[in-house]
Amino acid sequence: MTYRLLGSLTSPFVRRIRLYMASIPHEFEIVNWAESDQDARLTLVSPLKRIPVLLIDEKPLWESRIIFQYLQKKHDQTPLSLEEENIVSAIDTLQDQLIQPFLMQRFGHPVDRENGYFQRVAERQRLILSYLDQQIAAGLLARWDYPAMSLYSMLDWAMFRKLLPAPSLDSALDRFVKGCTQQRLVAETDPRLA
Repeated sequence: MTYRLLGSLTSPFVRRIRLYMASIPHEFEIVNWAESDQDARLTLVSPLKRIPVLLIDEKPLWESRIIFQYLQKKHDQTPLSLEEENIVSAIDTLQDQLIQPFLMQRFGHPVDRENGYFQRVAERQRLILSYLDQQIAAGLLARWDYPAMSLYSMLDWAMFRKLLPAPSLDSALDRFVKGCTQQRLVAETDPRLA
C-alpha cells in the first residue's frame, strides 16, 4: 500500500496530517490551489477542491479528519475518546471560522466586523478558545497526538496569518504553543517556510 499526501505548505489541515504521518511512510506532493494547473490537478482527485487529499494506491480520500480516522484504523491505533473527539470538533470549527474571513479578504470581499454574522463568528471564536484553554489546563492535550497536533497547527497558522495574535491567547494556550515547538516535524512544517 502506498500513500501520497496532496496539500499546500501553509494549510493547517495539511500540516496536522503531515505531523500525524511522521512515522508512516508516504510521499508529500505540494499542490498550490492558487495556481490554475495545480488547481486543475486537485479538481481531478477531489470535487471538494479542498486539501489535504490522501491518495491510497492512487485512490483519493478527502478531508483531514477522515484521513486521520482511516490511518488510525489501518495502523491499529487507539481511537479517540469522546472528550478528544469534542476537542477536535472544536478545533475544526475554530479553524473554519478563521479561514472563511481570511479567504474572503484575500479574494477582495469586505469583512464587516459590525455585521451580525461576523459578530457571531467572533463570539464563537472566544468561546472555543476558552473551552480549549480549559481542556489544556485539565491535561487533556498533554500528549503529542492528533488532537494536540491539530490544535498546534491551527493556532500557529492563525498567528502566522495574524488572525489570532499571540497576546490574545490565554496562558494555557500560550504555554501549549510554546511547548509544541520542539516536537517532531514542527519546524520542518512551519508555514512561514513556504
